[in-house]
Amino acid sequence: MKGKALVGAFGAFLIALGLSASAHAMSPDVPGQVLWTYYETTETFTNCDSTTADTDGCNVGGGGDNIIRLINPNGAANANLAGAQTNTICAMIYVFDDDEEMGECCGCPLSSAQLATFSVEHNLTSNWGLAGGPEGGDHGNGAIAIIAASPNTTPLTPGGGDGAANCLGGACCDPTNVPGYPVAVAGGSDLLGSISHNQEIFPIDGQITETQLFDDCHGEDVNLVYLQTQCGAIVGNGTHGAICNCPTE
Repeated sequence: MKGKALVGAFGAFLIALGLSASAHAMSPDVPGQVLWTYYETTETFTNCDSTTADTDGCNVGGGGDNIIRLINPNGAANANLAGAQTNTICAMIYVFDDDEEMGECCGCPLSSAQLATFSVEHNLTSNWGLAGGPEGGDHGNGAIAIIAASPNTTPLTPGGGDGAANCLGGACCDPTNVPGYPVAVAGGSDLLGSISHNQEIFPIDGQITETQLFDDCHGEDVNLVYLQTQCGAIVGNGTHGAICNCPTE
């Protein structure tokens, strides 16, 4: 009886282990798949006391450009080595102002071991797609989402990208819902990153801080669909507005 009980317990353990592995395969949470951060560039410093307030924050302001650094840690950088395979990863980028309105988006491919350095002022907010809103188009601070995904399309024009999509060789990254994309996990699809802020913080001016991007693992599926759909809406009017740009060598 003891032997049968042991076999039965071991069998139940294997079944539970199989179910656990299957569940993980269905909803994998890999660090670095979905990254968030905030930016604060040319936001006016406001000194508040106990009787005043500012919707953009008290005793803090943006004193200059912010710099985002992304690294693709997947695959092999030298494809000439035996057995080595490169793994291009897309950084799908979505930029919001502090009124929670998306103003720019783009997809940027990163090859294995590549470092991409983004200027928030020049790469991510210089082609803002919204002129109105509660603050008349002001976008000196806000939030940025960066989704790691596999390339999801090919160039429609020789050697280049189309709209908000950018290409590396024959692999292109389109951040919109046409064609859309999942958060891919095959072969690894995570990104590493940090952001440098140039902030004015009372009572000390000109503090430069570098912090890791906030890691949301796989993210939230409804939000992922929203990001792609909203990006498609703001870049789809043919004006070439609302499209951020990738850093070039």
